[in-house]
Amino acid sequence: MIRMMNKKNILFALLLMLASGLSAQVWVESPLSCNSALIQKRHELELKSVLRSGGSITDTIILGTQGFLDDFSYEGPYPDTALWLNNYVYVNRDLPISPPTLGVATFDGVNAGGYPYNFLASQYSTGKADTLTSKPIDLDFPGDTTIYFSFFYQPEGRGNFPDEVDSLILEFKAPVTGAWHHVWATKGITTSISDSSWQLVMLHITDSKFLKKGFQFRFSNWATLSGSGDHWNVDYVYLRQNRTATDTIYPDVAFVYNTPSLLKNYTAMPWRQYDSTDMKTVYSTTIRNNNNTTSFGTFGYQVYGGSTPVNTPYFAPAINYDPYSSVGYDPTPASSTPALNYVIPPLTGDTTFSISSYLSSSPNNNIASNDTVVHKQVFTNYYAYDDGTAEVSFGLQGSLHAQIAEKFKLNVGDTLRSIDIFFNPQWVNASAFTFTLKVWAASGSGAPGAYLYINPTVDTPAYNQSGRNLFIRYNLDAPLYIAGGTTFFVGFDQNTTQPINIGVDKNTNSQNNVYYNSAGSWLHPPFAGSLMIRPILGSAAETVGIAEQAARKDEFLVYPNPASDKLFIQTTASADKAIACTIMDLFGRTVITEKNISLSEPVDLSALSNGVYFIRLVSGNTVSTHKFIVSK
Repeated sequence: MIRMMNKKNILFALLLMLASGLSAQVWVESPLSCNSALIQKRHELELKSVLRSGGSITDTIILGTQGFLDDFSYEGPYPDTALWLNNYVYVNRDLPISPPTLGVATFDGVNAGGYPYNFLASQYSTGKADTLTSKPIDLDFPGDTTIYFSFFYQPEGRGNFPDEVDSLILEFKAPVTGAWHHVWATKGITTSISDSSWQLVMLHITDSKFLKKGFQFRFSNWATLSGSGDHWNVDYVYLRQNRTATDTIYPDVAFVYNTPSLLKNYTAMPWRQYDSTDMKTVYSTTIRNNNNTTSFGTFGYQVYGGSTPVNTPYFAPAINYDPYSSVGYDPTPASSTPALNYVIPPLTGDTTFSISSYLSSSPNNNIASNDTVVHKQVFTNYYAYDDGTAEVSFGLQGSLHAQIAEKFKLNVGDTLRSIDIFFNPQWVNASAFTFTLKVWAASGSGAPGAYLYINPTVDTPAYNQSGRNLFIRYNLDAPLYIAGGTTFFVGFDQNTTQPINIGVDKNTNSQNNVYYNSAGSWLHPPFAGSLMIRPILGSAAETVGIAEQAARKDEFLVYPNPASDKLFIQTTASADKAIACTIMDLFGRTVITEKNISLSEPVDLSALSNGVYFIRLVSGNTVSTHKFIVSK
């Protein structure tokens, strides 16, 4: 069951209100409504006319010496078709805290296409959501007493905690009868934990009905079906012969997280703002030895400009990776905090660098895919503190004209033209409300001070779900030149007491650069994370036509909502531009498509049944997506 705020955060917010003299306003942390990574992947597959349905049921996995083993360290967002039959879980590196190895499978309340199973489900309800089903496995070993099945699980992580009415379930299939048998389950938790608590489950398989060719297992969860919440992370799923009840040690040295930005203060910055002093001099990694004995190995990294190596390869041989159970993460400076032996030179245009880190160890390093991580460092036309993916959202509740601002600093003079924001729709559709873009200078205390700019027109939150956590671009009505060396803040003033939720990256923390003001004083938010707000700078030519960005939402108006048999569209787009229309259902399936619609005629919905749909409108470079309900 998804809650808008967990009990711990409600208490914290109440204390914050008392301390600051606020009467009704709180900074609210909320789950996301959709998963944009899954939405984007589904869209890519549809464009290629390849809808991924998982592995084939006719394939049978032979255990061999390694057994069935998946630590989800590969690039997702879907599970490996060599092992699994369906796509409902989200394979990612963003939601877990301190996983055994890089990557997990996350269970929540959205489907394989990234949309909620039921948009209309109450936030306090629960129902069967994701499943993860193995391919058939040859377990025809009658009388074998050495077969064990194990996995790790974590509730919440960096997402939303599952309540007591939610659950994670494991079932085994008996091949002869085809029946699924409940073998294990756990309930959700009573309050947020947001720590590294992982639980190991070890199951001994001895029942003869399972020891057959064609054995399968499947995980499933119960959650609120109207959003990406009630998270369970699952890792290191392992089935093998010749194990014992005490076989809980894994001879695997692995990366745990993606490596961070090469920049001291940002995850991305405009190329013309970059200075060599912005670059870190020390790199960092997080490496874990899951064995109970020391493993010997090496660590190295290589920096690339595009596909070309640009530094002398770093190589730190003869590292003793001591067990995580003894020392925690690898503390060896040569691999955990090595010096960077390369400085990015002055830039003359959009550029991407990358750093590839790799490790090796012996003996018996179980999985090779968790031994390499690659970080891409982008220099284009925006500043960012976030890593491009949201885990939760933040919003201000209960205070009219509350303001949110995020701090940045220019090295050289530049022109601010737009602000990109990732808004997250929730149970209250904030697109009915308005906000005003603002830019502030720094005060003597370092908080937002005098206004540098106030947009003369208001904007509304827009939710374009056709890309990976797609930002919406809001253009300033007039470009704003800001002098070099200036600290400035970008944000907005909301014209509502309802939260206007902004996506938040929980893997980076710019809490000290985020401010809010609801009662005359600027405060830092109570929760760690980075708001997904990005100032766009540069010439006019550099700030248009960016493929990953969406146009302003006010170019299209779709009504009525709910609709019965007709949907009307209004637009401020140029009259000579053709407008294409695509309507999709909750599963991402196209139900209506029109290549050139006439705005004088409504879209005919008579063939659609009751439910939630999305309409995607394209006019030139402008793309806008709207959710609407059909109710007859």
